[in-house]
Amino acid sequence: MTRRLRRIGLLALLLSLALGCGDEPAPTAQPEPTPTVEPPALEPTPAPTPEADPNEACARVVVVAWQGATAAPAEITRNKDEARVRAEALLARVNGGEDLSVVASAESDAPSSRARGGAIGTFVRDEWPELFAPLKDPLFAAAIGARTPVVEAPFGWVFGERCAVEKVHTRHLLIRYTGARNAPEDLQRSQDAARTLAAELRQAALDGRSFEELAREHSEDGSAERGGDLGSVGRGLFQPPYEEAAFALPVGGISDVVETVYGYHVIQRVQ
Repeated sequence: MTRRLRRIGLLALLLSLALGCGDEPAPTAQPEPTPTVEPPALEPTPAPTPEADPNEACARVVVVAWQGATAAPAEITRNKDEARVRAEALLARVNGGEDLSVVASAESDAPSSRARGGAIGTFVRDEWPELFAPLKDPLFAAAIGARTPVVEAPFGWVFGERCAVEKVHTRHLLIRYTGARNAPEDLQRSQDAARTLAAELRQAALDGRSFEELAREHSEDGSAERGGDLGSVGRGLFQPPYEEAAFALPVGGISDVVETVYGYHVIQRVQ
């Protein structure tokens, strides 16, 4: 009997250990607390929008002419009402996400700005071009990146987008050739010869010659007397190849030879 009791006692002890009923209770896993507030989603912080200068503005425009409007291209046959409907439709496309410069290049009826993606330049308020006078107040009232309503001008219906003012200060050497815009009628120089001379002058500047002196001696426009200095100019006023090269240069940098309708340029960016 005693032997049997001992055996029962041993079995009870083993059973108690297996069930965790020994001297110290086994730890119980606690559930993780459930958050009472959902953590906020992390979103990228948008870049700050530059503030519009109340006294200076850069603009890109889209023009829709009608038959008989000032300087309307000869192929325009739409009437004034049809032109307005088209202008409103183009504005809706831009407001819907299309790039104004792309729309202007493809659709605008103003050849001079169309070639520059609609850019008409950067102007202080008091020097705003009279040609675009109807756009002046709506544009200066707009924020950077915002667009004006469609307004009527003598040359057609027009809307604009205000762009951030960016300027570049450059000197340049200009070498003209026969037939280039504003070249003297008596100029006898081929296009190849003009390009070669511009390249030689560029190399002289790279070799250490003063760019200012080279411009005074050789440049063939009115800036020569200022050592080629064109001042600080906003986007939209230079010929596109010149503007693209100028803004791409570091301060003090000298460009490759750049061709525009005026001839061949060598450009130096200054502070």
